[in-house]
Amino acid sequence: MHDIVVPVCDTGDAVWAASQAIAIYRDEPARIHLLNVQRPLPKHIAQFFNRDDLRDFHRDAGMRVLEPVIGMLDKAGVPHEDHVLVGHPAETIVRFAEDLHAKQVVVDAPPKSVLSMLGLGSIGSQVHHLMQSHATNVPASGASGAT
Repeated sequence: MHDIVVPVCDTGDAVWAASQAIAIYRDEPARIHLLNVQRPLPKHIAQFFNRDDLRDFHRDAGMRVLEPVIGMLDKAGVPHEDHVLVGHPAETIVRFAEDLHAKQVVVDAPPKSVLSMLGLGSIGSQVHHLMQSHATNVPASGASGAT
């Protein structure tokens, strides 16, 4: 069974992410890894909290974002693993997928624009750009991309 990474950046993309994960699982059962990446707090704020409090804060915030997708996958009977990491979203998603040796990363297909070719714009655009520049074997797929 292969691994599929489904990043969920905010609750606005929850329905799309869940529908993609369900479709992939129905087509060919895979280990679905839901991933939310929280940006680190600025150092001038983080210095007032201990490491455990910061970890709990990020975990709680990330799980709130993943909650709608978790509910939809559970209702559809699709098993999944849930992950919350801290870092720069696109870089952390790509690193997580590479470390996992995932078969694919499911992100929105970037629009065809100069900004997306430069790796600017949406997180999906940045993930596509990083995966191309890393020459990774993990394909990023989306609504109009190959799955």
